[in-house]
Amino acid sequence: MVVACLGAVLSGNGAAGSSTVPVAHGAYVGAANPAGIAAFDDVTGTHSTIAADYLPANAGWSGMDGEGGSLSWMFAQAWTGTAYTLSLGVPIIPTDPAGRPQGTLASGAAGAYDAHFTTLAETLVAAGESNAYLRLGWEFDGGWNAWKATTPSSERNFAAYFRHIVAAMSTVPGAHFRFVWNPDADAFNSTGYNVALAYPGNAYVNDIGIDIYDQSWVAPLTPADAWTETTLPSLTAAEAFANRRDKPVAVTEWGTAIRSDGHGLGDDPLYVTDMIAWIRDPAHHVAFELYFDYEGRGTDSTITGGRFPRSLAAFKLAFSGSGVERAGGPTTVERSPGHPDLEWLFIGAFVVASGLGMRWRRRVGRLRNGPGRDARVPPPRRVYPPEAQDAPPPVRQWAQQRQ
Repeated sequence: MVVACLGAVLSGNGAAGSSTVPVAHGAYVGAANPAGIAAFDDVTGTHSTIAADYLPANAGWSGMDGEGGSLSWMFAQAWTGTAYTLSLGVPIIPTDPAGRPQGTLASGAAGAYDAHFTTLAETLVAAGESNAYLRLGWEFDGGWNAWKATTPSSERNFAAYFRHIVAAMSTVPGAHFRFVWNPDADAFNSTGYNVALAYPGNAYVNDIGIDIYDQSWVAPLTPADAWTETTLPSLTAAEAFANRRDKPVAVTEWGTAIRSDGHGLGDDPLYVTDMIAWIRDPAHHVAFELYFDYEGRGTDSTITGGRFPRSLAAFKLAFSGSGVERAGGPTTVERSPGHPDLEWLFIGAFVVASGLGMRWRRRVGRLRNGPGRDARVPPPRRVYPPEAQDAPPPVRQWAQQRQ
């Protein structure tokens, strides 16, 4: 009974061997590290088609845009020639090595830095990365980056700057970039913050990104409460935002978390299985997901590093039966019927010990496809009421160019 219940969670649609909508998979394992992606796949049993990385944020404009071959260490010596599609965090206001910002959002909104992004586009095309996902000014709603947009005026400047960047980069011959608008998770449902002010408009965005870790400030700090009171509300709000604009969701960073301040949930297989079930539900229109297998800034999310054994078991088990976009095109990997392996028994026992098995079954039941629906065909988007603060209607001519 336990195995059957958990199997519904991990298969995403409640039936062993049933089809799923492929979702492209990848990871971040550190800078310029193709070998690290391969090692991640070996440990987790997955097959990454996307590799996440970040352009230098503290080396000034020339360090960010590749002028004079400054990014050869990242491309020519690392990613160029590999089979991975890159997802790149692009610092739209780099700093110098001392941490001094080399520009402002207001100046970017006026087009002052367009030439740097033309140079960056030329660098990427020359490196064979013309189809990269570009996360322009990721996590702009937080206060930790030089491009922070935490006031209404700075949000509007961010949106205008984003439009300038997309326009500049798209003029370069051979460019086929996909632009990701990517706030942090809680931006979508934070009281007092209107993230829509920073949205540049549908014509300039391919995907709505969200960075979401297993961390919370609820009390008591339990896996179930962190999911229902922190993680799921943010996912739901992000999905609603994307659906209103008819854009797919991209889970651009996600991971378990051991935090130095104690607000991470640690080795939490419940988060892992819930996240993968949510990602794979075709109703949520997720285009790709990237696990953040790294430790930094006081947070350890390295699921392959030995500190998250139960989470790793849940990760491997979930992806062993998932539809994952693999090299050569989408495939659906179906779970064969048979006896449960040791990982099934281990995770099932943990769920029972936590008293959450039936609660999970009810929750995932709400995420499943409706009766008789072919799971390979994503259902229609949910209809949400319009928001008064939404960005202006898209520029159709530009949207047609981007398709």
